[in-house]
Formats: sequence, structure tokens, C-alpha cells
Amino acid sequence: MITMKAHIKNKVPKGKFRTYHLTRALSLHEIKKIPCKTFSVSPSTLKRFSKKVKEFLTHNKYHLLIEKHKGKPLETDPKEILEIIKAYRSGQSYRAIEKKFKIAKSTAHYLVKHAKKTKIKKSGTIITV
Repeated sequence: MITMKAHIKNKVPKGKFRTYHLTRALSLHEIKKIPCKTFSVSPSTLKRFSKKVKEFLTHNKYHLLIEKHKGKPLETDPKEILEIIKAYRSGQSYRAIEKKFKIAKSTAHYLVKHAKKTKIKKSGTIITV
């Protein structure tokens, strides 16, 4: 089973997620809108939470995971990424992949190089797989 996380930057994404990754410190009002009691935050984001928010999370038994998700999320469809990687591993050049998938050669190289990336951007929502 794939665990998906929604990254919250400016608004709460629609959908059901097990975990929300907070990329900025949210106000108490914003925290209350999130339909989940499990959050992951980076250490630097946790430092920026207000005292009120920290107390609210503690008293209401929210689960905070402290973890880092480095790098820019991929905007290419995950199925297409797999096809690009398979094409490269089967011996196709980056130029051939560029023409076949209509993406920049540098993008094809990046996707193959960072095949283990876990952050994907889908419909404006960043999801960690």
C-alpha cells in the first residue's frame, strides 16, 4: 500500500491523505481546518510554530513527525517517469527519449538520475509517495 502525503504550502489540498507535510508554520485557525491528526514537518518549520499551535497540537493528541523532504517535486506523471526510465535502461539515448516523450533532454536526464525521488506534483498538490 502506498502512503501519500499532501504538502501544505498555501492551502489545504482536497482529498484524503494519511499525513500532511507542512512546508510552513500554520496558524491555529489553519491547523483546525486540516482533516487529519498526523503531520510531518521539517525541523526548521517546527521552530516557527507559535506557542499556541504547539500547545494545541500537544493537548489534542496530534502526531508530529519530524522529517525532511529535500528537492523540488516532479511535475511529470509517475507512469511516464517509469516509461522514460525503462526507455533509457533499454538503451535509448536522451535525444531519442526527448523526441519520443516530447520533454527536454535535460529533463529526461534529471528523471533518470533522480529516479528514487518521492515528491510528485499532481494538479497543483505536492504528494509524497
